Amino acid sequence: MKTGIRLLGLITALFLSSASLSGLAQGAGSLPAELDGSMMPYDFSAVDSLPVIPAGYEPVYVSYIARHGARYLSSPKKIEKISKALKEAEGSGNLTKEGMDFLAYISEIEKRTGDKWGLLSSVGIEEEKRLGDEMSRMLPELFRKGRIKTISTFVPRVIMTMYEFNHSLERNHQDLEIYTASGKQNDSLLYFFDAFKQYDAFRSQGDWHKVYDAFLEARVSPAPAQRLFTGVKKSGHEWRKLTMEMYGIVQGDRAAGFDASGTQWFSEEEYRQCYRASNLVHYLRNTPNPLDPWCAPATAMLIRRITDDADAAVGGGATTGNNNILSGYFGHAETLLPLLAVMNIPGCYYPVSDHDNLDLKWQLQNITPLGANLAFIFLRDPEGEIYVSVRHNGRNVPAYPGAPEVIRWDELKSYWAQRISSFSRPKARLL
Repeated sequence: MKTGIRLLGLITALFLSSASLSGLAQGAGSLPAELDGSMMPYDFSAVDSLPVIPAGYEPVYVSYIARHGARYLSSPKKIEKISKALKEAEGSGNLTKEGMDFLAYISEIEKRTGDKWGLLSSVGIEEEKRLGDEMSRMLPELFRKGRIKTISTFVPRVIMTMYEFNHSLERNHQDLEIYTASGKQNDSLLYFFDAFKQYDAFRSQGDWHKVYDAFLEARVSPAPAQRLFTGVKKSGHEWRKLTMEMYGIVQGDRAAGFDASGTQWFSEEEYRQCYRASNLVHYLRNTPNPLDPWCAPATAMLIRRITDDADAAVGGGATTGNNNILSGYFGHAETLLPLLAVMNIPGCYYPVSDHDNLDLKWQLQNITPLGANLAFIFLRDPEGEIYVSVRHNGRNVPAYPGAPEVIRWDELKSYWAQRISSFSRPKARLL
């Protein structure tokens, strides 16, 4: 295992040394990074340097749940719809100068992405290196020796995220034992948004579509897409959908390591409304809310696994458990969003029907940016009792609104069990 991790580090170094970060859109300005929403890279400038650990308390274990790091666009399908429309218009002479420029822009994305669709970019690799380094720096004595066990989904960018994070830990502490497992055997834990039949059906066909379409009609401008064409007739809804297709491409510039091109295609207000629509979709599909009855039951299995692994490591109290010092669970935004909401991590759960003002309270870029993570740091007090200190995206937070800075583990377990029960629904069925 250690040989494999060191080899991965050499591959990473070569990749980083050869990666080009030159811009795609010369002279274009940047729009606020937070408006990239789910594609915003991790903000290392806003972290708390140290976890909350009271004097006399000893760190004994970490439970770490993470989203993959910054990546290239997920697949060529991300640009196919608008590329087809642009090429058809080009053939009939119905492209504006801006349309020709946008077609050249997405052609350059295709060329520069090459065979790396959906993979970690140099930005994402550096994120995971820094996240592993920060974990090592915060808890040096804990990671001096012991066993780390991590699992991930079958998706390559998530596997790479897990290995980069582990490699960073191992590079700093070479006496660690590191075990990893990735693949579809972890679907029910980390890919439950697809693995559970009712939840998957809701995410593709649920009533949330009506709310989203109404928001598009009221808020998203058709103008960015219309400016690409001349003499082309489409409905207002079709223009707005094309505008969102444009947003889905442009929001990925920074994550891929390209210069942000936003102001070439959007005004800041146009881009903001696209962000708000994207923010709404993630909320409606991936958190417990009045329209989504399934994500909480589907998430319950992961919460129980986190609980069981922690109990096995800390011994359930004053007794000594196994020698696991970290359990890692690597997935996607769709893994973390329901988990954070059901656990009621501050700022992550917002049951509201006023969708027009959702982004004032619930902000995707603060909840699950690329590289997002949730860390439970388990502490043993002088009497041998187990407490937990919580960090979300590098910031110290209470385990739930109103909780103390560090909370007894038995109290937190009980709270999670109550939360799962409060979202009770018929048992979710695996596909």
